[in-house]
Amino acid sequence: MANAVSARMRRFSIVVPALIAALFFACAGAPKPEARMASSEGAIRGAHEAGADKVPQATLYLKLAEEQRAKALDLVKDGENHRAAFMLARSEADAELAVALARQNVAQADASHASEQVNELKEKVSP
Repeated sequence: MANAVSARMRRFSIVVPALIAALFFACAGAPKPEARMASSEGAIRGAHEAGADKVPQATLYLKLAEEQRAKALDLVKDGENHRAAFMLARSEADAELAVALARQNVAQADASHASEQVNELKEKVSP
């Protein structure tokens, strides 16, 4: 009987600290997403530099990126770092999409200009 009580006490002395540690780490939350904050800011800055604010479709995604970043910073202030990290990832993705759309717009304009030059040259060569 004493052995059974002793075995239960040993199990109890192992399980309780483990449960307390698990509870502590679960409540501690995620660390502040500083790297995500920096990369999101850089992506938004890159979108501005790529001229996304001058391309209507890209402007939409740039605005979304800026709004999501602002929301994420509020979440960080509230200690909701895990949600903030996801919001920052979305912000970065939307800013990168804005960059791609701005670059596509420039590429299409360049292609159109090149096509016009080719047509002009063809007209000069043709009798």
